[in-house]
Amino acid sequence: MPNNNNNQQELLRNILAVAPKHCDNCGSKYDESDFRIMKVTQTSVIMHLRCRSCNNVYMINIMNPINGMVGAQRIPLNIDLADEELHKYAGKSSVSADDALDLFDKISSNSDQEVIRRILL
Repeated sequence: MPNNNNNQQELLRNILAVAPKHCDNCGSKYDESDFRIMKVTQTSVIMHLRCRSCNNVYMINIMNPINGMVGAQRIPLNIDLADEELHKYAGKSSVSADDALDLFDKISSNSDQEVIRRILL
């Protein structure tokens, strides 16, 4: 059985071959630790990338088509989630519009955090 650590190192080496080398906002060079794997599928790897210098954030979709060619697409990420929250919710199922409207109906404008917490749990 192959060593999982060796597989992860090989995956990271392949990813870094096609990943951006410098921040397009400030020009700082990326370090290996700036990349965090969010999701791995048969056909792609989705990564989170944050520049240490300017805090510019990207999601990177690295595609691995069947013909062996590898491509990467970098998408700017402008959200108000902290890195920890992003990693906590990444890959979870989405909330439907109906679920959001039902929750909105249950929460009044004067609901405090404890009331909201009970509704969500």
